[in-house]
Amino acid sequence: MSTLTVVNQPAEHTDTYRRDPYFEGAPSKCDATRYKIYSIEDAKRLFRGRDVYIWGAGQKGRGFLLALRRCGFEAKGFLDSNPQMVGTEYMGVRVYHPDQTLKVPDAGEKVFVLTATVDLKNKEIFATLEQEYGFVRGRSFENIQALSPLYPTIEVTGLCNLRCSSCPRSDASMLENGKFMSYANYERVIHKLVREIPFVYLVDLYMWGEPLLNPEIADVIRLNNSLGIASGLSTNLNNVRNLEAAMEAYPAQIRVSLSGMSKETYEVTHTGGKWDQVSKNMEFLSKVNEKFGNRTIVELYFHLYQHNLHEVPAIVELCKRYNFRFHPSLAILLHDFPLAYLETGRLPESAQAAKDRLLIDLDTLIDDCEKQTDRNCILTRVAPVINWDMSVMPCCTFAYTGIARSYLEISLADLLDRRTYSSTCASCQKHALHRWNDQGYYSGYVQNVVKNAVAQA
Repeated sequence: MSTLTVVNQPAEHTDTYRRDPYFEGAPSKCDATRYKIYSIEDAKRLFRGRDVYIWGAGQKGRGFLLALRRCGFEAKGFLDSNPQMVGTEYMGVRVYHPDQTLKVPDAGEKVFVLTATVDLKNKEIFATLEQEYGFVRGRSFENIQALSPLYPTIEVTGLCNLRCSSCPRSDASMLENGKFMSYANYERVIHKLVREIPFVYLVDLYMWGEPLLNPEIADVIRLNNSLGIASGLSTNLNNVRNLEAAMEAYPAQIRVSLSGMSKETYEVTHTGGKWDQVSKNMEFLSKVNEKFGNRTIVELYFHLYQHNLHEVPAIVELCKRYNFRFHPSLAILLHDFPLAYLETGRLPESAQAAKDRLLIDLDTLIDDCEKQTDRNCILTRVAPVINWDMSVMPCCTFAYTGIARSYLEISLADLLDRRTYSSTCASCQKHALHRWNDQGYYSGYVQNVVKNAVAQA
């Protein structure tokens, strides 16, 4: 195991903290202090000795299985209505159709269901449990977020090999390269996280960096697995020197970020990337995943722009061929750009290529946020956000601003309070950007775009 050294915290990042004056007259819409974090004793009272099933065998469900085991519980099985999932297993736990388990006499007294999905899908499952099976939320079923309401993010790599047009990395004045988080420091961070959030089940190992560049990424993933925590990665897949070791270590999910299926489309917005290399690396990823039993969920996160819609059928076919999941998303500019645009009326030149190709223009996206300004921030649960140098940031979508010098030196409760009333949150909420990049808001639009693109092929 290598022993990378983490540089000292930059001098300008201190623990001096002041509540932003904006919140003297406006309640924060990003307040995670309202969520209860369950203890093991809380969970015992909730389950009451019943067989526990997890509805959803995706990344979140798999992660929560590990968290249950870490806390001394076991899942009897997964539930999923997808015929392709029924009968399969994950870490010795079988996937059943809900009818097999829930359509039995007094099921609610024998079984407790934890749903491992979010947003619209969660609401659908809640309705099914209540209307078809007679289950009652809080008594015979609950969402896993109730036990572990936060989604921690740890940046294990403070640098990236691309300068994508939609990302602050494209402008060095917004976000400079950092260094790697060492395994030794990651170990200290993750053990504190487990103490503070007993049922933490998933940690994303990325924000602005390329996690596969970290030579100790496999060790980090193995450590997470040993603690019962699923690892989520996101990669541009241009550099795969550590990929096979990472896959052997067994991350729960790898997301591949794409904005095209050819040199003419991909390299316009994934600036600095090479399509020929990415294409070869996707085939390599498929073979490596197959080598290790297709244990890791591989998701192709396809950013939909004006210039790449004609390639949607090709990416759909590629996903079928490689056993990847297709996840289309509405391309946007990340938060620092709309904030700069709203405060100065201008965008950095580096963002122009992405801005000119958006399916929904920038002003309309901003208007859509303003329509929802009274709603809570869509990223309230994403906390804590820990940088490669162990400092803590208020948000995973703005370039660096700190709220604490070291995660190891401050309690989670204090961190959440600081984040709630930070200057970053104030600037964001003033402009309704706490609703920015709400992919759920555009899900129907995206589905129609994909459907039409496939139909026209």
